[in-house]
Amino acid sequence: MSVGDLIPQLAGLSYNPPNSRPLGLGGQDFSHCCKLALNNSLTIGSDGNLSYAPTSFVAPGVSIGELEAAIQHQKFPCGATFNGDLSGAPAVQVPYSWCEERCPGWEISHSNVMQQWIGPLVQFIVPSLAFCTNVPRTHKLAIPEIVFKAHPRTVVGLMTYWIRLLGAVVLMTLDTVVWLAICFAFAGPMLLSAVYEYALDRKILEFMAPPSGESPDMPMRLRAQLLLSVVVGNIRMSTLERDETESESRHDSAISSDLEAKMPVRSRKMSRLVHNSVWKKVMVMVDEYEASKLASHKNVGVVTLSTKLKALLNSQASFGSTVGAPVLFFLGGFIYTVLDSDNNLGDNDTAHALAFGLWWMVIPYLAIISCAMLAANSPSTLDGIVYDGGMTVSKDDYETSFWKQQVRKAKAYKGIGCVIKKIAGYNPIETSFEGPFRTVKLWKRGLNKREWVREAISEYVASGDTSISQSQLRHSLSLNRTDCFYVLAVALFAVLAPCVLAFLISYNTPQAGLSCRSLTYLVYAISQVCEMALWTWAARSRIRYGTRWSETNPIVKRACWWGQVFVGFFSIFAAVGGTSMQLLGVYRSCACKVPATYWPYLNDPNAYIVLSDNSAEDIKAAQRWWTVVGSTAVGVVGFVCALAWWHQRRLRKVFRDEADKLDNDNTASAPTVRDPNVVSSSISMDSTSISR
Repeated sequence: MSVGDLIPQLAGLSYNPPNSRPLGLGGQDFSHCCKLALNNSLTIGSDGNLSYAPTSFVAPGVSIGELEAAIQHQKFPCGATFNGDLSGAPAVQVPYSWCEERCPGWEISHSNVMQQWIGPLVQFIVPSLAFCTNVPRTHKLAIPEIVFKAHPRTVVGLMTYWIRLLGAVVLMTLDTVVWLAICFAFAGPMLLSAVYEYALDRKILEFMAPPSGESPDMPMRLRAQLLLSVVVGNIRMSTLERDETESESRHDSAISSDLEAKMPVRSRKMSRLVHNSVWKKVMVMVDEYEASKLASHKNVGVVTLSTKLKALLNSQASFGSTVGAPVLFFLGGFIYTVLDSDNNLGDNDTAHALAFGLWWMVIPYLAIISCAMLAANSPSTLDGIVYDGGMTVSKDDYETSFWKQQVRKAKAYKGIGCVIKKIAGYNPIETSFEGPFRTVKLWKRGLNKREWVREAISEYVASGDTSISQSQLRHSLSLNRTDCFYVLAVALFAVLAPCVLAFLISYNTPQAGLSCRSLTYLVYAISQVCEMALWTWAARSRIRYGTRWSETNPIVKRACWWGQVFVGFFSIFAAVGGTSMQLLGVYRSCACKVPATYWPYLNDPNAYIVLSDNSAEDIKAAQRWWTVVGSTAVGVVGFVCALAWWHQRRLRKVFRDEADKLDNDNTASAPTVRDPNVVSSSISMDSTSISR
């Protein structure tokens, strides 16, 4: 007689797992390992009854009678599921050395177990694909035009039609998945820059319309420039005008000669900022409006400046349609997941799937804050309002990125340069929007909007107007320490809150402790905080260095770049690698089943691994954490979404009211001619005051 004769589940048990897949490629089966451990723990006594072997892996305190009763009541330890009994199944635990010897490798996710990969994929990652499309971007994967030239009117066209369609869908899907990975891996600096921009918008509008007190008496031009900074501050500034004589005409071609006098070109000195060409083009709207005011106060046949400003504001899609409704549906599905988890109390896969979904809530936070900003993600409306100079005007130059600088240096080497030249004609990346104006990356939008505000301050100082003192203007439009603290706190909360909630679930799921999954959340959180610290360091250094940041490529800039590369590796590994390993099942291995605190001491008797399922400890941990943490996550995301919508509506109302004041302003002056020396001095003072 054998143990299998008394316990049918152990009958015909083989030494090797039933899966023919190699163990290193996911062929392990830990339910089979649990059966091996249980089979080794039992023996047949002289009386023909079951008894424990000298080396038993059944949890201490479980008698042989209790084990037999549990098996008879459908609570067989290996593969047990929750049936309403809170006492759970008996635990089977083995030392790490036994597990590594008998059960090496890892167990791939099973297609028939929803919570292992299909559940997290459909419930959390697919909705995140929709959320990430609302995050502003500057480039995308180029889809060749040839895939859109199929005509299914001929036999050949019909045959190639489906191939072209499939190719376009594959490239589109790949582009979205890659962008989702970028958003997830670099969510920290994205959120910090977005919150910084939002705080700057609030600072500008509350300066123009204080919540308590009277509005400052400011000239119409400054009011218009500040409002333009709010709605087009995400438009990338071109580089500084160059010393070549060709720069005499290239930056003036987009501006009508009757609106702005041509300034003589002077050789640019180091750290001296010359008026930006993109700023000039956009400010043509203000120049035209001032000219029409001087010509006729009736403004017959002229679209008012306030109308253009409100058109730019309204070009940003509705918050409710872009992110409000998706968040509602996402939270509805998540609530169902949390409530349905009560039917699977104690299930290890359900616990970690729930933690995985909590972790991926970083993407909804990013989408919510991105859609709460006032500047439109697309510059298309601005392209239709601002005259771009026609086809003959030279294109604006932009600051070369650090990566392109490295590529330019690599071309100097003979071998590398030859390879780069051969592939130079192929460009798989294209800009997200067509037109003369370019938007900046989300992690640069906050600082870019600050440049627009600085330009407005500098032009006001150059005009000689004294209705508002320079010091008051700079102080009112700069974020103080309290503002910066709130920006940092909000950004940290949006990144760390999902990580903390996911960490709590995985950390407290037996065997409780820091293991592979909880360590992934911890590494991700630390990498995001480091990325945000590097972003802050680079931002302050850029302010302190001024134009030298782009001209001389200081060592601080290189240190920030390489620091971001180093930290970015860990962030990508945690975000992309952690997600892949969770979905594939790589974390279902002996090393990941033992707490990380025992990794240096794997021979310690306490370094044991629980192979059984749905024990009383599992059920107790699920009751304590699942519903509480899941409900907290749902409530916080809903509250943040509602708060962001409310504040955006409030700021949009203030913006429209301030724009309407331009129609009631009967004062107009001739378009301002800026003195480069005054502008250079004022900008230098502005950089110094803000850096302090």
